[in-house]
Amino acid sequence: MAVDHHLWKARGAQQTPTGVSVAIGWTAMIAASLVAAALFSRSEMPGRVLVVALAAGAFAAMVPDLRAVAAVTGLAMATFVGFLANQFGELTGGDGAWSYAVVIGFGGVLGIGYRVMRQVPQARRAHSAPLQVVEERPLPDGRDVAVAPPEDAFDGRRAA
Repeated sequence: MAVDHHLWKARGAQQTPTGVSVAIGWTAMIAASLVAAALFSRSEMPGRVLVVALAAGAFAAMVPDLRAVAAVTGLAMATFVGFLANQFGELTGGDGAWSYAVVIGFGGVLGIGYRVMRQVPQARRAHSAPLQVVEERPLPDGRDVAVAPPEDAFDGRRAA
């Protein structure tokens, strides 16, 4: 696990401590669990897990600290199993509760993937060099000089 420093550098922001990110994220997951409990009855597990998974994915898409994302996703899974699938915080596997909790983990992974894919064009623009034609003049035999981008250009340009 690592911290994605590129996003902080791109925003010019300071790093939020991991503990603060976890506290904010877990508060958001508890709020999502309360919303899921209000919207769906105990027998409607897919609806409840969808609400919590969307919240975990949104948190993962916004927070660049992968340690905080892993902790919050794990806490969201435990909160789902303990309070939405079972009662009174029992972390037992009755009714396939942990198999539903995997969907929450998948939502977190999708959020991380979205954040990474959102950063790819920024990284490519930062590393790609524009084409430069130094001097346009014909060769001694009268042919024109053509400058083509390299085959491994970051922005998708290819030589003809």
